Amino acid sequence: MKRTITFALVAMALFLAASCASAPKKGPELPESLMQAKSAADTSRAKAMEIKAPVAAKDVFDQAENSYTSAKDLETATDYEKATTDYTSAAELFGKAYDEAAAKKDAALKAMDTAASERKASEDALSKAADERDAAGTTGQGE
Repeated sequence: MKRTITFALVAMALFLAASCASAPKKGPELPESLMQAKSAADTSRAKAMEIKAPVAAKDVFDQAENSYTSAKDLETATDYEKATTDYTSAAELFGKAYDEAAAKKDAALKAMDTAASERKASEDALSKAADERDAAGTTGQGE
């Protein structure tokens, strides 16, 4: 019985000691402008990735990635003003990469449509020539 009481008192003392410990310290609050710039960069990056900008607009996309990485490093170093600037720059570059990739995609789709139309016209001309040849051959053989 004595052991149970002693154990309960020790457990209670440990519980009280742990509960009185100070809460973990939070890092500094991030400025609203930084959070907005980072969010814009993340959104713009996702949009660029979706259209395959890393392949279609590699140079611009790589510049954007470098700016984004720099911003993350500056944020870690708590240089929030420069981080905000780099996130903003990254968002603009990701947008430019998206636009470049979209233009290339549209040009490729247009070229494919043109090729399909030209193929169809060639097939129609070939079919017409074959029909004319067959018609001429049929009338020429019977004479």
